[in-house]
Amino acid sequence: MTIDAPLDAGIYKEQKEFVPTETAIDANGDIFIADGYGAQYILHYDKTGKLLNYFGGRGDGDTHFDNAHGICWDTRRTDHSLLITDRSRNCFKRFTKEGQLLEVLSLPGACVCRPVVHGEHLYAAVLRSPDLNAVGTGFVTILDKQNKVVSNIGGSEPQYQDGRLQPMRQTDKIFIHPHDVCVDRDENLYVAQWASGKVYPYKLRRV
Repeated sequence: MTIDAPLDAGIYKEQKEFVPTETAIDANGDIFIADGYGAQYILHYDKTGKLLNYFGGRGDGDTHFDNAHGICWDTRRTDHSLLITDRSRNCFKRFTKEGQLLEVLSLPGACVCRPVVHGEHLYAAVLRSPDLNAVGTGFVTILDKQNKVVSNIGGSEPQYQDGRLQPMRQTDKIFIHPHDVCVDRDENLYVAQWASGKVYPYKLRRV
């Protein structure tokens, strides 16, 4: 199956505005597409490719996106909610599959890529630290089931003041532009990087 820009829906004027970055598949075969490099919509299709709904889109306010880079089901919860990246705004956003905003997970200082859920933790590659105003300043962040940052690999120790996470940044030059992270059954991490001199993905072994 090939899904192109839904021009008939009236939210795209031409095909080139549709530049999707990730999909999430529901148990019934429904397809959710994050148009993270395009018009920033989250598009909901049935398993035959029929458009059922859309939400988000580029704009101001928490219900909109600026670089909706990734999307996944948050299997740590029982409410069948979607975690969606808002990378330029340094956060993940939780939505119902119908498009209702439930929560904003603010990650100041972290231009996060796609959310990766493994067990009770949420992992993400951080492309860069925007406050450093330089390329090659990324790290990997890990959140627990309560969505509290518990570790930053190559980054600053997470600090909370009055319950608010303080800005994070790269502290160790381990990564250049980390763009994705995967976790295996032994909880080793594999980190892929973008524009980093064609290096192979790094394996970080659990000890």
